[in-house]
Amino acid sequence: MESLSDLIRREQFEDADLLEEEVARLNTTIQDSFDDESVQVYVVERVGVIVGTAATLPPNEIITAHLDVEPDAVEVGCVYVAPSAQRQGVGTFLLQSVMRELTSTGQTTFYLDAGFPTSQAYWEQLLGEPALTIEHYWGPGAPHKIWRITTRPG
Repeated sequence: MESLSDLIRREQFEDADLLEEEVARLNTTIQDSFDDESVQVYVVERVGVIVGTAATLPPNEIITAHLDVEPDAVEVGCVYVAPSAQRQGVGTFLLQSVMRELTSTGQTTFYLDAGFPTSQAYWEQLLGEPALTIEHYWGPGAPHKIWRITTRPG
């Protein structure tokens, strides 16, 4: 909630329902992780406080509607870092940890998507150019970006 509130404030989004909708989606992902082996949640904890999250789950509808998704590929989503822990390597650590886990289980491809401009800039810096940019997805000048990443064994 803290990460999302900060992100929405920085992005100057005016959609009053966005925070509630995204929190509900994240809560559903957490609940799904208890019942569905295809959903895994990762957390970074510092002194008893969760400062970062990520999840692997089946690719979302935006990804599957716009790309030919490999069978059994996953999405890395729900990546959030507490504002007080940002720019300290938490996001990079999460992604590297998830990639190591995926590689160890034989997963060779994953997808990641982003709609928030600051998130897109972060992922472009870390992962390079996206596989697909859907121009004006969220409105004029507001694209959605999708990355297709191949993991490396070892």
